[in-house]
Amino acid sequence: MVNPADATNERIEKVLLIGVTGGTGSNAVKGFLEQNVTNLRAMTRKRDLNRPSLAHLQNSGVELVEADLDDEGSLAAAFEGVSAVYCHATAPDSAKPDPREAERAERVAQAARLANVQHLVYNSAGGGDRNSGIPHIEQKYRVEQVFKQAGLPTTMLRACLFMEEFWKQYTRPSILKGTFAFAIQRDRPLHLITTKDMGRIAAYVMQHRSQFLGQEIELAGDVLTPQQMAEAFAKAQSSPVAYKEIPPWIFLLLLRKPLFDLIQWYRTKGYQADVPALRNTFPGLLTTFSEFLEETHWANPELTYQDL
Repeated sequence: MVNPADATNERIEKVLLIGVTGGTGSNAVKGFLEQNVTNLRAMTRKRDLNRPSLAHLQNSGVELVEADLDDEGSLAAAFEGVSAVYCHATAPDSAKPDPREAERAERVAQAARLANVQHLVYNSAGGGDRNSGIPHIEQKYRVEQVFKQAGLPTTMLRACLFMEEFWKQYTRPSILKGTFAFAIQRDRPLHLITTKDMGRIAAYVMQHRSQFLGQEIELAGDVLTPQQMAEAFAKAQSSPVAYKEIPPWIFLLLLRKPLFDLIQWYRTKGYQADVPALRNTFPGLLTTFSEFLEETHWANPELTYQDL
C-alpha cells in the first residue's frame, strides 16, 4: 500500500476496457467516469452490438471498437494508441470456469506487448494467492500469471464479494419480505466491494501508476457479518429483516457442488482484505454497505438488478 499523501496524478492516454459490456463491467465503467478518466475505449463483439448496455456506454462518451478475444487478428485495432488497459474479465462469471479464459488472456497479453501498453490493471479474485481450491478463483489467479509472465506492467485488483450480488433475483425479494437467507455463519465477517468501486480504484491506480505497478491488492469496502447485514437491510427498507442461516449441505442435495465448495471456503477461510488500510490508501473511493443500499435505492421494489 502507498501513502495517499505521496500520490501525484500521472497522465493517462487512451484506456482500453475489456469485458465491460455486462452488468458488473458497465458499473466499473461508471467508476472510471467518476474519477474523471474519460478517454475510454471499450471492446465489444459484433454479435453484442445491439446490447442495451452498449448504448449506455456510448451515451457516456465511451468509444466502442469491434474486436473478439477469440480472434487474435481483431485485437490490433482495439489496442492501437492505447496506453493503459483495464481487463474486467476474459469470460463471464461462473462457478465453473471457462477454459478459454486463460487462452484469451494470452491473446490480450500479446496484443498489449505489441502495443507497448504501459499499465494493465486486472480485475482478479480475492484469495487467488492462497491456494483456495475454488476453480473460478484459481482461474483468475492463472490469468494473473499469464499477464506477469508476459512481462507486462501490471496491477492486480483482487475483488471480494460484490455487494450487487444481493440485488439478484434469488436473494433480494426474500430480503424485502423480511428474511435474509444465506449460508454463512451469523457472526462470520464477510468482505464486500461494489463493482463501481472496482472501476474507481482501477482509475486511481492508473492515475498513480508508478506507485502501484507490480502490486496485488485484495479489495473490500466493508466487512460485515450476516447479522450486521440483516440490520443494514432493515434500516434501508424501514422494516424488520431476520437472518436465516441455510445449511450448506442443501447445495449438495441440489447437485450444486461448486457453490457448496465456495460457501465452505467462505465459512472457513474467506477473504482477507485490510479495509482500514485500504481506506487510507484510497480515500473517499470505497463504499460502505449502508452507503451502497442508499445509493442504489434498495427499498424501491420496482427496481431490479438490471437497473443498477
